[in-house]
Amino acid sequence: MEINIIYEDKNLVVAEKPAGMPSQPDKTGDTDILTLLEKKYNKVWLVHRLDRPVGGLMVFALNEKTASYLGKQVLDGKLGKEYMAVCCGVPKNESGELRNWLVKNQRLNISEVVNGKVNKNAKEAVLDYRLIKTVDTEKFGKLSLVYINLHTGRHHQIRVQFANAGTPLWGDTKYNPKFKRGFYGVNTALYAYRLTVVKPGEKTESVFEKAPNSTPFDLF
Repeated sequence: MEINIIYEDKNLVVAEKPAGMPSQPDKTGDTDILTLLEKKYNKVWLVHRLDRPVGGLMVFALNEKTASYLGKQVLDGKLGKEYMAVCCGVPKNESGELRNWLVKNQRLNISEVVNGKVNKNAKEAVLDYRLIKTVDTEKFGKLSLVYINLHTGRHHQIRVQFANAGTPLWGDTKYNPKFKRGFYGVNTALYAYRLTVVKPGEKTESVFEKAPNSTPFDLF
């Protein structure tokens, strides 16, 4: 399978991960983007991840020094990741912030919104969003396209927070009741469309973008 390369230089590569593909090898043994890139570039370092059902842009390091450099940007919250998503329903406000406390359930591989004052294992999750357009569909009712800026990187954060707000993501078989049964071969309508990174040896940010064109994004 050919991976879409958005940008490459001697230190890093920005590539588009297809929705449904793992970011790295896992217990399923399914083809993953890291392994495919290593066939092309020999040695590749994973800097960050996207959930398997999520498509979009990822940056990979091509040497250990760059891996450490980019890894620090991730830890400092300076690696910018912005998303496009299609949610079922219409957000209460055209733009706003979602702030919740989340706990990961390791056994079920899901996260839940909890009372952060009570649960000592909870981690704060923050994002802001902007509503772009809403369409009416015969099968799913109103669907909304939103832009999302992620401020923290919690497990399944966007999916959990939008479900908690009453607007679960289209195609999400973990958090959207409409898709929990009877839907196979669909991926969550969440796409990492913009990546902002400071490349080694540079002081200014580089921005990489690609818009999704798969279902249901093509409805907008």
